[in-house]
Amino acid sequence: MNNVKTILLRNNSGMSVEVCNFGARITSIKFPINGEATEMTVAYQNAEDYLDDSFYLGATCGRVCNRISNAQFDLNGKTYQLTKNDAENCLHGGVENFARKYWSIDSDPVSTKQVTLSLTSIDGDQGFPGTLQISVQYQLTEENELIVNYLAKSDAATPINLTNHTYFNLGEATCEALMVQINASHYLERNQLNTPTGNIISVTNNDYDFRQQVSIGVRQANTNDQELALMQGYDHCFVLDDSAIASEKAVILSLQNNVKMTMYTDQPAMQLYTGSYLSGEFKRYQGLCLEAQNYPDAVNFNHFPSSILPPNELYKREIRFKFSNV
Repeated sequence: MNNVKTILLRNNSGMSVEVCNFGARITSIKFPINGEATEMTVAYQNAEDYLDDSFYLGATCGRVCNRISNAQFDLNGKTYQLTKNDAENCLHGGVENFARKYWSIDSDPVSTKQVTLSLTSIDGDQGFPGTLQISVQYQLTEENELIVNYLAKSDAATPINLTNHTYFNLGEATCEALMVQINASHYLERNQLNTPTGNIISVTNNDYDFRQQVSIGVRQANTNDQELALMQGYDHCFVLDDSAIASEKAVILSLQNNVKMTMYTDQPAMQLYTGSYLSGEFKRYQGLCLEAQNYPDAVNFNHFPSSILPPNELYKREIRFKFSNV
């Protein structure tokens, strides 16, 4: 029988990260504020609560995160039909996606600095071709940096696009209290089905420009953009200006708590989602997601960076979340 298990990572600076084997999730990130370890994310109180989670809290999303339009794609002359879980779309990998599976804990359980989890996704899983072997490593450094490494290999060509879906609030009651900066000069236009149109739009002179720090709450409350007003928040993919791992991709800042989180990644894009669908025991906008990833629905657009992993080639991607006091 599968059981929910958690692994606690700690450093000597008072920061801790809890990881769960169900969905290879980040279930807690605590960082000291005035000497007190403070939760930085939106999280359930008990690990078992993640079994019924519908918000992808902290989850590893795949085989392909974000949406695949009409839940289908063509590859090597064959049309693949995927499971639908977002109207006609395939969202975050389908009905029984990676966030809904138990992962194996592969690393030494006594390690307090890193943990590796692995999963086998068989050929035909949610309609995807090829048997895929995946591992996710979480490492907490003494510099208060959480490093997430994804590795995968398939025995047949298959699309892959992994991301992490943690909701950050840096100890605030709402993400609308945060300042946000995203180093992206363009974003992907969306259609009414929440998938890309294929158009890549400049952020200049519109409410998608986060190249300077912006209050997310003020921006959302005062937007003149009809789409943002209708959606009541952001759920948009930004094309990052630089894919070098060492360059800052996004920064969120809590002025009240004097905490900053900087995100680094070698992925070409990032989805900003401000939590407008959170409900139940959580509140709308309680946290925001910075989902580093490839362009969504890339498998259906030839001018997007390819998400196809050739057989027996290594998929390798990295995300870093660095916390600091301001």
